[in-house]
Amino acid sequence: MQKLAKRAAQAQRQAVRRAARIADENRRTEQNRARRYLKEANAEIRTNIHDARRARKEDWELGPLAPKRDLGFNGYGEVSTSRRDWSQNGQYKINPELAVKRCAWAGGVKQFCLAPGDRVVIVDGQEKGKIDRVKSVHPEDGFVLLEKLNRALETPPFPNMPLMSNPYPLAADAVRLVYPLKHPETGVIRDVIVNELKPIAPNMASRHMTLERWEHGNKWDRVALGVNVVIPWPEIEAPEYKTYDVDTARDLVEDRTFYYNLTTAPLPNGVIDELRGPYSRFRTRHEAWYIEKKEAEEAARKGLHRMHESMRTPLEELHAKRRAKNLAEGEPELSETMLEKIGQIMARNKAEALERAGMQEANSTTLPPSSAA
Repeated sequence: MQKLAKRAAQAQRQAVRRAARIADENRRTEQNRARRYLKEANAEIRTNIHDARRARKEDWELGPLAPKRDLGFNGYGEVSTSRRDWSQNGQYKINPELAVKRCAWAGGVKQFCLAPGDRVVIVDGQEKGKIDRVKSVHPEDGFVLLEKLNRALETPPFPNMPLMSNPYPLAADAVRLVYPLKHPETGVIRDVIVNELKPIAPNMASRHMTLERWEHGNKWDRVALGVNVVIPWPEIEAPEYKTYDVDTARDLVEDRTFYYNLTTAPLPNGVIDELRGPYSRFRTRHEAWYIEKKEAEEAARKGLHRMHESMRTPLEELHAKRRAKNLAEGEPELSETMLEKIGQIMARNKAEALERAGMQEANSTTLPPSSAA
């Protein structure tokens, strides 16, 4: 059984090393892919800047004779899929500090106070001042996606495919929440731009999160700083799932079909072999008959070893007796006489070494000066 336990431990160590090696290879592959995407995206940005400068110069110099770049399939205003993957699909992760800075106005990364369906206004960029609704939020990467604005034409991966207009990532600090509030003096309800949001617990006395939104799990209330008004979350509809014949209903899943008592095994016979491989190298628990079999094999091997010991030569018998005698006597101990003799030898060697060192120092002081000096 010791051999089986040793084999299982060795297999487990090998599996851990193999998994670590595969994880390291995958990490390097992802780093190389991210580096390639980043390189392609930067090259495309530099090309776009160069083309924009040239187009601006041509428009200024040619006037009405300037080419119509927004007509035809000339690739004007298109964005490659590699640039989108670099910034949106997780191929390149931004600095976490930058994400925290972008989400600071809306409660931070962990308690981001924007949700899909919120009306926001763009405060930075070419579409500054326009209002749109949030399609999805990605606080861990510090950007949001809008439904209609901030879109880009993507170059299709195949030449015969049409152009696709997809939402492009927009920094979270480039938008602000828009919500209708009542004016404290006139009482008129008008849209107000909320510059800062703060997450608070629904019940300030208990400080507990609620489960009011099925989509976002543990949720909190959001309050607009300055006016101290709790802004409700956008309304969402729970999805309706239809059960088909191939689906397992909830009542069937929760129905108890196996009953057992203290004299019954926790699993029916044969089920454990379906859950884990019966011949796996990682197996550490075995049946009683298998343990008895291995113990019988070990006893037979030891009996064979004893038979070989009974057929030793006289020289092997002598060596075995000496080993047994040495084991019985134990480690040798030094007597006082032996320790005294060792101390005398050490003192004599030390005196001779000091005498040699003194003679060398005297010879060095009596040497004549060199001609070079």
